[in-house]
Amino acid sequence: KLEVFEAGKQNVGRPIVLCHGWPEHAFSWRHQVPALSTAGYHVIIPNQRGYGNSSCPSEVTTYDLEHLVGDLVALLDHYQYQDAIF
Repeated sequence: KLEVFEAGKQNVGRPIVLCHGWPEHAFSWRHQVPALSTAGYHVIIPNQRGYGNSSCPSEVTTYDLEHLVGDLVALLDHYQYQDAIF
């Protein structure tokens, strides 16, 4: 399970997903979110697995790109988006 923050929910249909890297956190995007939301984007910011309140699997192999990308695909499925800006 991913902890997800979002802004601009009223802008459904224009998703932009902001992904953090190591050792960052979703909070790292706090300065960009207001401008993107005002520009008309539905801003979606997940904490990657192992960060914040997202799940933290114990098996190291579950942190490979296949699993991380799978998390993002599932996130788009959750919002019923076919694609998004990353």
